[in-house]
Amino acid sequence: MIPDLTVGDSERPWIDVHPYEIGSTQATLALHSPDDPDETGTDVPLDSGVEAEVDGLMVLRFAATSLVRYAAPRWWVKSWKIIGVGASEPFERFFVARSPLAGGPEWTPTRARVASYVPSRPLVPAPDGSNVDLMTFDATTRPTGAQVDLHIADAVRWVTDATGELDAVLHESATAVAAIRAAAFVELGYGERDKGMRDTANQTSDRLFKQADQMLAALAARNEALTGVDPAVFEVMPVYSFPSPSPYGDRDLP
Repeated sequence: MIPDLTVGDSERPWIDVHPYEIGSTQATLALHSPDDPDETGTDVPLDSGVEAEVDGLMVLRFAATSLVRYAAPRWWVKSWKIIGVGASEPFERFFVARSPLAGGPEWTPTRARVASYVPSRPLVPAPDGSNVDLMTFDATTRPTGAQVDLHIADAVRWVTDATGELDAVLHESATAVAAIRAAAFVELGYGERDKGMRDTANQTSDRLFKQADQMLAALAARNEALTGVDPAVFEVMPVYSFPSPSPYGDRDLP
């Protein structure tokens, strides 16, 4: 299953081949974007293949030599071609969604800013058993970048609902508050199966939520002092004046 992807996401495509033979088995990859002028696609350079054990089975893994960035929304296709032992021509069709953050406030936090408050989340297991620290969220992390984008959008709305329009000098503070709130949602919503790790994630989310609440209260108070506008005071609907009804207007009809 292809993880959720959002415009701007990057990943390193890979494929596992079995059966295989070192020297005989080779792979190529053509990437088809929604904006391709023809059906040939774009060739993606791959490494020469690395043996790895996956669920007790030895496979030959081919991976792109660099990250591939998805710059356009809609459907994309990865067209693989395996020659030699294990020959096949598999393809993967996957959807790249528009970013829900497009058009948001200029102080909207980035995925990397959110990741800085939950540093264990952007760790991605490597074939050799080590962890690669991406320092951000993308299609390979749990949660994915697309899922974190939704948390960021919600956190931004949470801030603006409490503060109203922010004074420009408070934008950096608003970034921090929204990032901490989004990080709290990440820890709360994607708990681990292991009870000990799950308890730790819940404790971390509680701490982050409390910190975000305290910072938001201070931010709202500071913004009111600077702008003179209390976001808790809503405009009263106007009361319109109408002429008195005519006497015959109240008579019952026969």
